[in-house]
Amino acid sequence: MTKAIIDTDPGTDDALALIMAMNSPDLEILGLTTVGGNATLVDTTRNALRLLEHLGRADIPVYRGAARPIRGKFHYGYYYHGSAALGVRLPSPKGRPRVQRASDYIVERARAHRGDLTVLALGPLTNIAAAIVKEPRMAEWVSEIVIMGGAVSVPGNVTPYAEFNTYNDPEAARIVLSSGVRASLVGLDVCDPVYFQGDDRWIQGRSESEVLARRILSNWFASRSNDERYNLCDPLAAVAALQPELFSFRQAEVTVEVSDPERMGQTLAAHGDGNVQVATAVRADEAKDAIKTLLSGSTS
Repeated sequence: MTKAIIDTDPGTDDALALIMAMNSPDLEILGLTTVGGNATLVDTTRNALRLLEHLGRADIPVYRGAARPIRGKFHYGYYYHGSAALGVRLPSPKGRPRVQRASDYIVERARAHRGDLTVLALGPLTNIAAAIVKEPRMAEWVSEIVIMGGAVSVPGNVTPYAEFNTYNDPEAARIVLSSGVRASLVGLDVCDPVYFQGDDRWIQGRSESEVLARRILSNWFASRSNDERYNLCDPLAAVAALQPELFSFRQAEVTVEVSDPERMGQTLAAHGDGNVQVATAVRADEAKDAIKTLLSGSTS
């Protein structure tokens, strides 16, 4: 069973990815670390606690991370994810995040589980960059970081060049991807072909996770009548962590633009050698089926 930390900024698609991770029998979630991005750090942390408690997993600890990127401020995604960025109303959480900072927790777990820890990064990479700066050996200790981010061979979704997560903290992305850590980059190159449509039969069961996933998707489509597709970016990153055989990867050295304002957050890949494997293709129908299965919990 893979030991994992999930670094997240919930976010509707983060919520779906977290449901999948909790339903997977192959993943032992050690903790969640939260970061600003889709919403403020207050909202993303509260959303993480709400999701865990609603799904009966309050045993998973939550560690609060960065409220700001290394430079500037986050550009939130409320316009896309809705009020509080979750898309559904859940009871206020009873629990609270742990006192330890997210970056310190990441370093601590990487040290304790050397070579046996996967980090699933679903938001801006601010927390992970802070951990690497504090302890550069973390890049050697972590087995793999699976990153939802970047747009190597396709246009971005915030600017013509940049994807949302890398745009929100390009300096953090630069630090992580140049650190030598073994990383898999699951970017818009493979996200765009994997989506739900409003008239899809997503998941039909009555378990808590199925009902919650269905509510999130139904509310999203209801609130965005002009959108015909819900791209499954964060859920696809979860699939990459669990079923990498569904993807084609190319090894590369990946650089991130941090100087040019027009191209800020652009990810460029020099294929060949390098510590990053860039997802270049995905078996989209099989990946979509895997997402549905994990959302339903039928694997457990």
